Amino acid sequence: MALNRNQINIIFAVIFSITLLVAVFIFGWRGIQEKPPEVTLNIWGLEDRFNFQDNIFGYESLRSNVHVNYQERNPETFEKDVVNALAAGTGPDIIMFHNTWLLKHFNKIVPLKDEQLNKTSFRELYPTVVEQDFAPQDKIYALPLYIDTLALFYNQDTFDKKGVAVTPKDWLDFQNLVPKLIEKDSFGKITKPAAAIGGSEDNIDNAADVALLLMLQAGAKMTNEDFSAATFAQNVNTLSPGLDALTFYSKFTNPNDIYYTWNSDLEDSSDSFSRGNAAMIFNYASKQKEIKSKNPFLNFKVAEMPQPSGSDKAVNYPNYWGLTVTNNSDNPDWAWDYILYTTANEFAAEKYLLASENPPALRSLIQKYVDHPEFGVFAKQALSARSWLQIDKDKISEIISEMINATNSKQLNANAALYQAEQQVTQLMRAN
Repeated sequence: MALNRNQINIIFAVIFSITLLVAVFIFGWRGIQEKPPEVTLNIWGLEDRFNFQDNIFGYESLRSNVHVNYQERNPETFEKDVVNALAAGTGPDIIMFHNTWLLKHFNKIVPLKDEQLNKTSFRELYPTVVEQDFAPQDKIYALPLYIDTLALFYNQDTFDKKGVAVTPKDWLDFQNLVPKLIEKDSFGKITKPAAAIGGSEDNIDNAADVALLLMLQAGAKMTNEDFSAATFAQNVNTLSPGLDALTFYSKFTNPNDIYYTWNSDLEDSSDSFSRGNAAMIFNYASKQKEIKSKNPFLNFKVAEMPQPSGSDKAVNYPNYWGLTVTNNSDNPDWAWDYILYTTANEFAAEKYLLASENPPALRSLIQKYVDHPEFGVFAKQALSARSWLQIDKDKISEIISEMINATNSKQLNANAALYQAEQQVTQLMRAN
């Protein structure tokens, strides 16, 4: 049967309408109406661009409308540069964000929308410490690139020479190793310390972090509920965990104590360890490369951080960076889309891990690398890492370091030094 022109036009109109409806169903109305906008995302970070280049290439291939521009910045001035740029309205879309920055900088960043990643999925992806640092309430403010933790670095040759077959599992084991490992000259002067512990930041890397970890392990409550005051000097159920931690820490610098192993005249802890002098130090995974570069022939290994004797629950101390979106960004949804691709996508996150040599943050990668010779200790410890909201990590570290010095020099007794430090941290919190 021959069709006239009107009938043919009607048939074509029906076919076009059906095709349009199918396209809308599959691709969405916006997708067939217009192309995605052209977007440029500027990122400021502290690491070499090499660590991100595979992920940037992968993301730009997936999102052809987005160009990602990564800029490595000076670590010494990074925080100041970010704050000044955001105040001037010239800041980047995305910045690397330290795990202690949230209280200090939450008003400068844009939280992730629930429809992009809800809290339930977030908890399935990352260990508890990430929620403590980046999502302590209802909103997710940043996502981690990796999770580093304090661990025990030890000289295997020294352990073998002294007949020490296993690393210490708890602090009792640790202190009992000190008399076995320390070396002194005929005048009683320390020539090879058993461990870098007990002193301040003046010559011990991460001295404040170790002291704060001991407080957390002892059960100290670091701040009150509304984060308006520090409380680590307060009693908890009639116990004094903060005082116990400081007393334990400082005894390693007391010449009259059998566990004496460190003093303020010794060289920097990392240098001492790299030279083969100090038998043990506490440091982060990020330090391994530097130690190897200083002494490629040093036979050192990494063990888990000692825990309180008899404790059935490990507590470890984190130090890591994530990514977040600044309130300067004109494209916060696209910026978060890139962060999600880089940090929450297992394939992309592993690319970053292998390039940066940082320990994993995703639970799935932690499980995969828990027995890895380089990442294993740090991967395992990420699951038991615990944090506390700090108003300014650098200034708090200075306060804790001064507390240690005041105790060791007998300028103040341990209790007075602890309370003074608590008051100084509280003043810092209330001034911001």
